[in-house]
Order: sequence, then C-alpha cells, then structure tokens
Amino acid sequence: MTVERVILIAIWIVCIILIPIKIPKHRTREAVLLFLSTQMVAWIMSLLLVEWQAIANPIREFPAASGSNFTNNYIFFPMVSTLFALYYPSRNSGVIKFFYHLRIVLFLAIYLTLVSSFTDILKYVHFNIVLHTVLLWLVLNAVRTYVEWFYQRKIQKEG
Repeated sequence: MTVERVILIAIWIVCIILIPIKIPKHRTREAVLLFLSTQMVAWIMSLLLVEWQAIANPIREFPAASGSNFTNNYIFFPMVSTLFALYYPSRNSGVIKFFYHLRIVLFLAIYLTLVSSFTDILKYVHFNIVLHTVLLWLVLNAVRTYVEWFYQRKIQKEG
C-alpha cells in the first residue's frame, strides 16, 4: 500500500472518530446541513479546478469517474468546515474571531502544502497554495453564513 493510500485511509478513520467526539448531539441537524452544504460547494469547486487544469489529483479513489479526490473534497474538507462553523466564536471579539480564522486557515495551508509537496494526492498545475487556501477560507465562511442564516430564519418562524 502506498503512502498516499495510507493518508487517505487515515483521514477517513480520523473523521469517523471525530464525529461522535466533536459534534454535540443537540447540534446534529446543523452539523449535517454544514457537512452537506460544504460537500456541494467543494464538489463544484474541485470539478472546476480539475477541469480548468488548475490542479491535478494523480492518486484518487475513483479515477474513471472524476479527476477530483473524493476523500479530500467530500470527507476531510467538509469535516473541517463543519467543526469550524460549529465552534465559531460568534459572540466573541473581532480579535478572537481573527485568531480562530487564522488557526483553521493555517491548518489547511499546512495540510495542503504537505500533501502537494510530498505525495501525489494533489498537484498544483496553474494554481498555488495561497489561492487555494483563500478559496477554502471563502467556502468556510460562505457555508457558515448560510447555515447561520438558515437557522435564524427557522427560529423566527417558530417564535
């Protein structure tokens, strides 16, 4: 088994273990909406980036079906996005929010740098790590804002 396959399997194991540990039972519905919304956006984004030949995924789970990497785009990033939104410090100061964003973005940047530098899971063709990280940050915040809006509207209708 190659290093790439071990990394992909490890991501699955870690994400499956994190679900019951980090997602509170009373916020399960919100977590599902976050996860599925992020999957939708990540799917479109990854397909466009692969189609425009901005990135390449030489090692992927379904090579005949798509040029995008299933684990990164449909498991890992949606899990990070879900945890980002569930634990977002919306009632804290701007400084706390800034460092919260910085921590998540640095985590994603380090992961993408390591994966693109040392494995064949991700290769940048006409794209770079900075643009990819900014794009992921935009997706994180767009999905978080969408779910906050969705649940705010639901609460207002019930009240």
